[in-house]
Amino acid sequence: MFGTVQTQKIFFAMGTVNTITVFEEADEALSAAKERVKDLDIKLSAYSHDSEIYSINSCAGIAPVEVSIDTFKLIKHSIMYSRLTDGLFDITSRPLSQLWKNAIRCGQLPCESSLNKAQKLVNYKNIILDYTKRTVMLKNKGQQIDLGAIAKGYAADEVRNILHAYGIKNAVINFGGTIINMGQQRNIGIQMPFAPNGQSAASIKVENGKAVVSSGLYEQFCIIDGSFIHHIADIRTGKPSDSGSLGVTLIGDNAEELDALATAAFIMGAEKSMELLKQHNIEALFITGDNKVYVTENLIEIIRM
Repeated sequence: MFGTVQTQKIFFAMGTVNTITVFEEADEALSAAKERVKDLDIKLSAYSHDSEIYSINSCAGIAPVEVSIDTFKLIKHSIMYSRLTDGLFDITSRPLSQLWKNAIRCGQLPCESSLNKAQKLVNYKNIILDYTKRTVMLKNKGQQIDLGAIAKGYAADEVRNILHAYGIKNAVINFGGTIINMGQQRNIGIQMPFAPNGQSAASIKVENGKAVVSSGLYEQFCIIDGSFIHHIADIRTGKPSDSGSLGVTLIGDNAEELDALATAAFIMGAEKSMELLKQHNIEALFITGDNKVYVTENLIEIIRM
């Protein structure tokens, strides 16, 4: 798919398998890239007790936490994306998303009181930033943040910067659905919802420097009491999104931006998200539950079904 592989680094971080493929000798660059991503994972994980995010969550409603430049910058950017999407992207949605992830694991729906309690904890406006001291605080006890919907994009952009610094011009960065293409034009496959991993619904010709980010409800789901339950919660209802989307793929210049906006676009649906995406020069492909595919106008010439 990508030509002759010269050098490749595969490792686990950010909750997924990460692959950096470089089409020239690049051992030193790949080692630096892996080290950078591992460092970010340590800071940004919501699950590791040693992370800065875990510290912020543990101190919610109690005290501010001094954090690294990376963590502070990414939280600041996340607040910006929340404003852009009227809160549909919100890193404080962890209490709500965890309820639905637990429901999928246990096969049991959460009770209404738990949902109501979790939903009240979701509000990006309760993130307090101190720019002088570089601290982050959540206003209320029980609030939690999770950067899982944006961290991979940020990390992929950082790896691109590292490869550029080493003079690498021809590479593919693939962080579990977050892809950056460097160098020659390549065909990137779009996962077919509910099909075996690697089975494509379409492929898109991706130019040098472009990022591709996909998000879909088929990644985590189950059937409970006859209802289809998935992990992408709509904070307006507190329940899994019912926008009609099965999957969304965004194409643009900045993987971090695409990562954040993919969540909001999924919840908004194809028609309602088009104006937002157009404003940010982002191309999109939506696969809906009625087996229809919607694409932005500029994708028509470069997509193959």
